[in-house]
Amino acid sequence: MKIGMCMFLWTTSVGPEHEALLADIRETGFDGVEIPVFEGEPEDYAKLGELLDSLDLERTAVSALGDPAHDLISPSINVRNDAVDRMKWVLECTRALGADRVSGPLHSVLGQFSGASPTPDEFERAVESQ
Repeated sequence: MKIGMCMFLWTTSVGPEHEALLADIRETGFDGVEIPVFEGEPEDYAKLGELLDSLDLERTAVSALGDPAHDLISPSINVRNDAVDRMKWVLECTRALGADRVSGPLHSVLGQFSGASPTPDEFERAVESQ
């Protein structure tokens, strides 16, 4: 079994300034880290991936759709298209990081609940956004 550490305990934006912390995480015996993907450019994640490689740390990306303008199940096709573009950016950063997966609540906007079960239309829009 492999065990990783979620970097949310310290930050939502991991960078070179966290090298000592990442080294401590590895020295403590963790196999990898979960890296937040919320801002930055793919090049930033590529550099971070190189740092993680040098520390022999595996990585998983984590993200969320926190902006209502990025809602994969919105009735608005423009909002759904923007959400798909956002997810493409998340996947591009994940690939640049060298992670082979991304986790998080990615099905709809974080914290936006109707109080009812998903409607058939929401299911259809979710599938359409894939």
